[in-house]
Amino acid sequence: MKKTKLIVDFEYDFELLGITSSAKFHKLCWSINQGLHTHLKKIEDHVAHDKTGRDMLIMNAKHEDESCEIYLYKNKSPDNESQLILPELPHFDYVLKIIGRFQTFASEEVLKQLREVKYIEYIAEISIDKLKSKDNFLH
Repeated sequence: MKKTKLIVDFEYDFELLGITSSAKFHKLCWSINQGLHTHLKKIEDHVAHDKTGRDMLIMNAKHEDESCEIYLYKNKSPDNESQLILPELPHFDYVLKIIGRFQTFASEEVLKQLREVKYIEYIAEISIDKLKSKDNFLH
């Protein structure tokens, strides 16, 4: 019997930024809010899947206005430190997801402003096309 595979190709209309920071989640949210004049607020944990397909809970915060949505995810699951939302990039402590245009700034300007945030030690753009775990960021 011949098997048919269904291949679904999602549209990834967001940008991802990887953040290295030793700050606690709430302190980093506060710091980003001060630097970007946003209102990141902790929301219900995001459910993602690890390599084996098991569910993992990921701590996250959200800012939303008329032009964009911003999510801050902790890369490591609080339940199990070995479960990562981005297993291919374990050196990032947090991931920032930006949907839409952030207050009409170009992404380079947002990146420049985030580099000035007190508790961010390192920040870099993440190429979504190269990620195997990009489906973890779909809601």
